[in-house]
Amino acid sequence: MKKEFDYPIDYSLYSIEEITTIISFLDTVEECYSKGVALEHYKNSYKNFKEIVRSKSEENNMLKQFKELSGCDGYLTTKEMKKEVARIRIKS
Repeated sequence: MKKEFDYPIDYSLYSIEEITTIISFLDTVEECYSKGVALEHYKNSYKNFKEIVRSKSEENNMLKQFKELSGCDGYLTTKEMKKEVARIRIKS
């Protein structure tokens, strides 16, 4: 079941399409904690996210705030992606 919270996004900086892409990636991070995500799906979602959030500091800040709100660590899921495991599943 999805948790309800405000996403850590400065909505004034992005278009609706970009916000949708960012939220989609954050939802994918959350899925890694519930049912797991196929590696290719995660890679595509992360690539799309990085096309919008290009700055590493902006990415780190957003993922840190998301972790504080949701308990889901985007840094950890991305680290798992780099291991090339077939399915990313984080046990909380």
